[in-house]
Amino acid sequence: MTTTTRPTIRFAERVTSMQESPTLAVLNRATTLIQQGVDIVDFGPGEPDFGTPLRVAEAGKRAIDNGYTKYTNASGLKSVRDAIAARYNRRYGLSLTQEHVIAGNGGKQELFNVMLALLREGDEVIIPSPYWVSFPDQVAFAGATPVFAQTDPGNHFRVTLSDIMAVASERTRGVILNSPCNPTGAVIRESELAQIVEWCASRDAFLVFDETYELFVYAGNEHVSAIRWFEQYPETVIIINSMSKTFAMTGWRLGYAVAHPQVVSALGKIQSHSTSNPSTIAQHAALEALAGVDEDVQRMYDAYRERRAFLVPALNGVDGICCADPDGAFYVFPDVRAYFGKRGITDSQSFANFLLDEARVAVVPGGAFGADDFVRISYATSMERIREGVARIAAAVSRL
Repeated sequence: MTTTTRPTIRFAERVTSMQESPTLAVLNRATTLIQQGVDIVDFGPGEPDFGTPLRVAEAGKRAIDNGYTKYTNASGLKSVRDAIAARYNRRYGLSLTQEHVIAGNGGKQELFNVMLALLREGDEVIIPSPYWVSFPDQVAFAGATPVFAQTDPGNHFRVTLSDIMAVASERTRGVILNSPCNPTGAVIRESELAQIVEWCASRDAFLVFDETYELFVYAGNEHVSAIRWFEQYPETVIIINSMSKTFAMTGWRLGYAVAHPQVVSALGKIQSHSTSNPSTIAQHAALEALAGVDEDVQRMYDAYRERRAFLVPALNGVDGICCADPDGAFYVFPDVRAYFGKRGITDSQSFANFLLDEARVAVVPGGAFGADDFVRISYATSMERIREGVARIAAAVSRL
């Protein structure tokens, strides 16, 4: 009698070492409960609660009606790349062309492509902490090592050159900055950014500057883009941006990178063998957004500002929570360590589980962002739900 064994599925180490996005894990569990009929106040996902501006959505519909449903150039339509370049030229007095721009399936894809294009085994990339959850895994997937630069909560987590230099080594190949930052809302100061750009250039290191939340900055803070130094250091500065947050186009999946034409060419080569072009329909919708939907963007901004103004003091009124004013984005990042050691709560994950189970409120554990004493709360939801969520949190922690 012949004995047969079942074949095994063997995964590459690059996959087994990669973690599922914790932000998606929270969303998935909350979604499951909602589908079961449970009323969840969802502070987890990082996407606008607003619909795509009507003019933009209509442009997408027209694209379908007009038959714009075929492949485009793998790096995106020339008209889209021209429009992105023109937007930066108007705002910063630059002379970018479509050769400096690549459009892809979200800013996340372009970040991934940059890491694949520029990193080699043994390289190190400095990432300020707290950080967006995908940065470290993208660096590691490309064969390099993420190195974390700790930022100071007392300085609202704003990164400084000294933070970067404290962990630099001869293997430092690049730095990733995210301003305004997800999850903290921190906005880097102009003087620090100028120094970091010059430091990277002097060390032949690249600077990836993710400015996905660029227009959502509050309370006298000012967004400063690294694109201001692009013409001085074109080999150094790489800009990542997205249509998702500014124009409430998360599901359309369109982002872009602005970089040296040689870098753009390399990104296009990777993209041509992975996804090919971003959605043709989304690109035509993006043309309408880039042409100007300022009133829609302003309406979103005003709502976020109002919600932030309520949420921060409301959370600080809850015994045990300490929440700083975020500079930008649409998140707060409160310190919740006062609850550790109570009712089996030992870290941000168990605290997030406690809130979901006891308060029916979904938050993202700060450990996902490299800061286990904190949780991330998104205020990209209605004021009504924000008020309800804070009340539920206050009631639940009062029982600890």
